[in-house]
Amino acid sequence: MSRVSQPAVLLILNNEDIEGLLATGAPADEYETEAEMIAQLVDRLAEHEVSLDRVTGIVAGVCGRMFGPFDEDELHRRRPGYRRVARQIVEGR
Repeated sequence: MSRVSQPAVLLILNNEDIEGLLATGAPADEYETEAEMIAQLVDRLAEHEVSLDRVTGIVAGVCGRMFGPFDEDELHRRRPGYRRVARQIVEGR
């Protein structure tokens, strides 16, 4: 089973910049903690458990815990970004 690397997840999070922090001048390592958490959680999944929906839930959970809490409107705005991040993680495994 291939592992998800924290640097790869960080690159994906930086490219998406869902919270818009890098666009406002935050340092390039702004999402480093979130990348580590996401990589660890995805790596804990068995191969048959890795799915776009499952990984989207992990990304949303980590981001909600670190940057939230979000109301339903805020979550709705972020969901496409979470899904894009998850898709890249799943495809990169």
